[in-house]
Amino acid sequence: MWTRAQLKQNAKDVLRNNYWMAFLVSLVAGILYGSGGGASGSGGVHVNVSNGTIHHTTIEPETATVLMLAVFVVAALAFLLGLAYSFFVSGPIQVGKNRYYLESREVKSSFGKLFYAFSHNYLSGAAAMFVTNLFIGLWSLLFIVPGIVKGLAWSQVPYLLAENPGMSGARARELSARMTDGHKWNIFVLQLSFLGWLLLGSLACGVGALFVSPYVEATFAELYTTLRGNALENGWAAPEELPGVACNT
Repeated sequence: MWTRAQLKQNAKDVLRNNYWMAFLVSLVAGILYGSGGGASGSGGVHVNVSNGTIHHTTIEPETATVLMLAVFVVAALAFLLGLAYSFFVSGPIQVGKNRYYLESREVKSSFGKLFYAFSHNYLSGAAAMFVTNLFIGLWSLLFIVPGIVKGLAWSQVPYLLAENPGMSGARARELSARMTDGHKWNIFVLQLSFLGWLLLGSLACGVGALFVSPYVEATFAELYTTLRGNALENGWAAPEELPGVACNT
């Protein structure tokens, strides 16, 4: 059975010689995760002030309808662009980031691994990540606690895809659920254990949290490695499904 202390110590050992590269990978990944846009509009009554007099100009119903329609169209386009970005960029970046951290445990990995998923079964992996995140989001909208549980159950999906880009999304979710069975509470507590570090980092306008990110990412890479070992030992996955990362670049 793994312990938080053991995983964190292993993460510190990994980061001892490659912290700044890990920091750069996490920083760029975070920027790409957070990319997005929005639009806002206002309408109704426009107030003009001239010669000390306030003039109220009421927008005609037809004009208001056109403005509302324009706002709706812009909002719909922004939503669709957000979905497209999530599908084509965010998911693959998450997989690539995990690939970097998994490789860093064994060899000196490179910054380019952040974009690993874009050249290895790109569309299949992007679809697997998108559907997984969509399902988790829908569960969270309907029921908060079951959504958290489902997120924990499927938390290993991006790591599985990072190790084996050819794995289907359905298989990755199935295997992740099995790997995390009996571990979800401990994984949740592991996530909470970094809250103090992140709050401390947020005191410096959030900049400090950036320096904690490699430690968090490296720790969860250690968690995946442990759960992966359990899966192979118990026969839940064949060695061909989980071929490793250092020799499969």
